[in-house]
Amino acid sequence: MKKLIIFSVLMLILVAGAAAAVFLNARSPVNERAEAALIRAEAETEITSTEDVTLYNSEKSYAVITGEDTDGEKIILWVPQNDEEIIEKKWADGISKEDAINKLNQENDVSEILSVKLGMESVGPVWEMTYLDENEHLNYYYLLFESGEWWRKIENL
Repeated sequence: MKKLIIFSVLMLILVAGAAAAVFLNARSPVNERAEAALIRAEAETEITSTEDVTLYNSEKSYAVITGEDTDGEKIILWVPQNDEEIIEKKWADGISKEDAINKLNQENDVSEILSVKLGMESVGPVWEMTYLDENEHLNYYYLLFESGEWWRKIENL
């Protein structure tokens, strides 16, 4: 019985280790893209500290970096995957995440918010919010970052 327990524990450790290795290997392209964007942002902008890095994919792929500039102001950088120019905005020039969520909740029947993130579309910087409605359908809701105006909605997926 003791050998069976030891064997079971060793197998559990082996399976957990293999799962961790697969996960880390799968995340490496994402991590490499984020690291490359940070290096480029530090070289081409006045960002001095980084708060968060997310990836956004639409017609073009961007790394969205939030942080502070040399004046201590909170900024957002949209770093394109290609060699196009980095887009920089100040947090104060747009609506907050909380305001975007409030607008989503006022205008839609939201059961659960799945994600809220900054992105870049053809119209400029946007808040992309994914949520489930009361019927458990997946929906996307986009607000313009600078004005908070509704831009696009994709419903009932």
